[in-house]
Amino acid sequence: MESSRAEKIRKRLGVLSSHKLVYALIFSFFILYMVSGFWLFGLFIGLCIVWAVALEFVLGASEHGIKNELKETAIALIVALAIWFGSGFLLQTPSPLNAIVSCSMLPHIQRGDMVVLSGDRLLAPQEEVASLEGIGSARVFLKGSLVLETNGSMYAYCAQHQGTPLCNSFILNPENYIEKHGGLAIGYERCEILYPKTGARQAGPCAAWLEVNGNRYFENLSNDVVVYQPNRNEYYSRVGDIIHRAFIRLKTPSQTYFLTKGDNNPIFDIQVYDEKSGMGNRPVEVERSKGRILFSVPYVGYLKLFISPAAILTPDGCDRYYAKYEKK
Repeated sequence: MESSRAEKIRKRLGVLSSHKLVYALIFSFFILYMVSGFWLFGLFIGLCIVWAVALEFVLGASEHGIKNELKETAIALIVALAIWFGSGFLLQTPSPLNAIVSCSMLPHIQRGDMVVLSGDRLLAPQEEVASLEGIGSARVFLKGSLVLETNGSMYAYCAQHQGTPLCNSFILNPENYIEKHGGLAIGYERCEILYPKTGARQAGPCAAWLEVNGNRYFENLSNDVVVYQPNRNEYYSRVGDIIHRAFIRLKTPSQTYFLTKGDNNPIFDIQVYDEKSGMGNRPVEVERSKGRILFSVPYVGYLKLFISPAAILTPDGCDRYYAKYEKK
């Protein structure tokens, strides 16, 4: 009897010791990941999280029996689901929580933030248009003369045709070019990019304004940041949910859409086009929105990154943002 009790104590101490080790490893790998951004440290964190959950189950089963532990696990899952669907009902969205995986909203929303969503409204200016025909292609004008017809945008075209005289001119003087997307027009400017870790700066083309029905709109940080799921045939469908700022709402006789743009992206989502895959992005129907961001919680979203193998790879753009957002 005494030996059996001593054996249980030894096992419990062994599990508790393993708990301390795994949490120490998670903390250590997290610090290393934040400093270096090396994906392997993120993978190790994900494995340690699985290890910690398994140890938690083993410890509970050893103390209360496996049946009781399975019962408690089932109750915890039911409670979690009730909280998820209950908060979704109150916030009017099927997805009340989401994690920031990309760096497209820097510096206003950080990679690794957990965001709370609400489906109550979407704040952005609205214009009525007859249709969105031709919105996915661009007719590019240089000082009033048509110089290019392409899918997506001049920016996307030049990203894939670097070194041509037309693209060299566009990079140096983007303000001279205007794109027509059906009934919309988009103008460019030269934007300065800041690399905060090194202090380096560089400049390049970026979308400056959008014109609809003769009304010109510029970036407005008061507009809501929206979460939406791209369609399967869209370029952004490769990365899952998109979290970008709503620039404008476009109301047609049959549907209402919104155009989006990441604060840290040079162009609107509809201007993105990849020639190899033949994929671009369409305007987003309001019904496809999962909600607007109410607020964000730093670092909590990293849990999603560490348990999603594809998400632990640091995407492009995480080392810089536009200098216009620099805090003075």
